[in-house]
Amino acid sequence: MAHNFQPGDVQDLADFVGNKFECALFAQKSNASVVVACGIDFMAELIAILNPDKKVLIPSAEARCPMVAMVSVEQIAGIKERSPEAKVVGYIKARAEQYAACDYICNHSKALRVLSELNEKAIFLPDQYVGSYLRNTSGKDLIIAEGYCPPHVRILASEVSRLKEAHANAEVLVHPQCRGDVIALADHVLDTQQMVEHIRASPSEEFIVATEIGMKHRLEREFPEKRFYFPSERASCSNHKLTDAAKVLWCLEDLAPEVRVPEEIAEKARRAMRAGGMID
Repeated sequence: MAHNFQPGDVQDLADFVGNKFECALFAQKSNASVVVACGIDFMAELIAILNPDKKVLIPSAEARCPMVAMVSVEQIAGIKERSPEAKVVGYIKARAEQYAACDYICNHSKALRVLSELNEKAIFLPDQYVGSYLRNTSGKDLIIAEGYCPPHVRILASEVSRLKEAHANAEVLVHPQCRGDVIALADHVLDTQQMVEHIRASPSEEFIVATEIGMKHRLEREFPEKRFYFPSERASCSNHKLTDAAKVLWCLEDLAPEVRVPEEIAEKARRAMRAGGMID
């Protein structure tokens, strides 16, 4: 299975293409005992957490997410020590050990519900732009970690504005990991799964899509009758692009590298996902 942001050849090889959480849920429904996660490190960990009975492989073990590396478990512990009353709300895009430090794990839309129900102060990690969006939308006083997604922050408001001028009828879909001034231009703030669902249901024929450029291949393949405009070719995740067709073949031949998450950490992560409404 491949993440939306993988190169087109890898997406075309996959049994399933989706975002990281979609891939983990698809693996749960599959009868396969071996799952190849064509994505980055925490995608493979997420699949392993939700599929403890399956062998989870990753073709490029060096495909690591720079955002999650910006927020260490030690930093999280330090923030919690300074604000012991605060609940920790984690974004679904995080490493297993970060999940285990959280009270809630959710996507940005479910995080809004969680925050609305919390009386305590809250810590949000690891993405500062998603955290800022949640703080601005919910009015909640958040302590926000300082990680960010490099491809998403390369998308500039001026580029989106230029596309809006050129395509006045296009809907503007913006990922919550983008900068605040880009989010301010959005008609809808959606993660990649929500973007696909929205486009499928929308009568619009044109969309400005502010997210990683690898999403373009999936959208054009699934919706050939619609037109998509991406603000920046620079919004590309080189880490996702480390996986290619040859590495997928070698991974299947060797059944390696395998990704394992210690059960103690995995159970803490699943508990936080249940609390965040991501799983039953």
